Amino acid sequence: MLAVTKPVQAALARCDAWQLRLDKFSFQRDGDAAAKTTSLKAVRECYTQRSSGHLAGVCRSRQRLLDVLKHQHGPRFATIDLVLESKLLLHLGRASVLENVGLCADRTTGLPLVPGTALKGVLSTWACWEANQQSDGSFKEGPAFVQQRKAFGGLARRVFGDDSEDGSECAGEVVFVGGFPVTPPNLGLDIVNPHHEPNGQEKQNLTPNAFLCVEPGTKWTFAFYVRSGAADAAKLLETTSGWLTQALTQLGIGAKIAAGYGRFRVLNQADAAAQAREAEKTKAGEATAAEAARLAAQKASQGTAARAMLAADYTESSFKNLLRLADSKGQWSQVQAEMERLRKPENAAWLQKFKDATKSKDWKDLRKQPWYPT
Repeated sequence: MLAVTKPVQAALARCDAWQLRLDKFSFQRDGDAAAKTTSLKAVRECYTQRSSGHLAGVCRSRQRLLDVLKHQHGPRFATIDLVLESKLLLHLGRASVLENVGLCADRTTGLPLVPGTALKGVLSTWACWEANQQSDGSFKEGPAFVQQRKAFGGLARRVFGDDSEDGSECAGEVVFVGGFPVTPPNLGLDIVNPHHEPNGQEKQNLTPNAFLCVEPGTKWTFAFYVRSGAADAAKLLETTSGWLTQALTQLGIGAKIAAGYGRFRVLNQADAAAQAREAEKTKAGEATAAEAARLAAQKASQGTAARAMLAADYTESSFKNLLRLADSKGQWSQVQAEMERLRKPENAAWLQKFKDATKSKDWKDLRKQPWYPT
């Protein structure tokens, strides 16, 4: 028996949204140990074959959003570019029909991302450690450490806001927008091997537990800005940039950071060269696409004009005959009779052509006639 209804299952069979498959699709309740892995492989296949195509456009859209924010906030806005060095897991423990498969992505587009709340959380931990770490790298033990841990430095309180137990008196002066991949990252399938049964006994047969993750190798942009009216915005941006770089490169973000997940690194020369090549490739591709669009528009315009000419009542030959009649005052009664047909919508191009042909001074007497088209 399926954990989803048949109508939902039928709808998902033609679903292009990998995140919808992940959230709504379930394996068979009475399936074997590989049922979960099979379902996650289907989600990853959907992401690779159906979703990743439009996600390239979503990435460009996010970069345009950051450009707008930069224009809006000016020197109070900053970004940091880092490369994902290890697998990334975020929202692993959120509620799902599948165990430990949460992955943070935009609900509408399916783009994997790092929300601003996650950035603020890991950064507040890093700032607390930096403020309370002793010279030998250790922390005081017992109640003294608990009290120490709650104490932010002055800059940290400005960045994150008041953390008083009596209630916050002010919000942080830095707003964390989030982290976005510059290009669509790959989704991977990883496993964890539980070695003990729920009762504590060692497993006789290991049963790998699969989960999805974001594969390393993609450049990400992390954005934040200082609220309007905050004093010394440059200092706040400098401090936040330093903490964020240190936290993401030395600590990591998300689940399993103790096992090396969620770690980023700063860009090196190879990344810069690859970025330059990608920019040139994108520029060339945009130019090619623009030229293709221009030719397609020109072809469509020509096709429209050709179809309009076919639907009209005139041909080049019949139009020349109309001009010959108009050139003779004795034939103007026939020309007047033609005006009703010439004004029909499908003959609009011929009407304009008639006006253009008779606009010189040689046709001034014709243009004075009350039935001449205006």
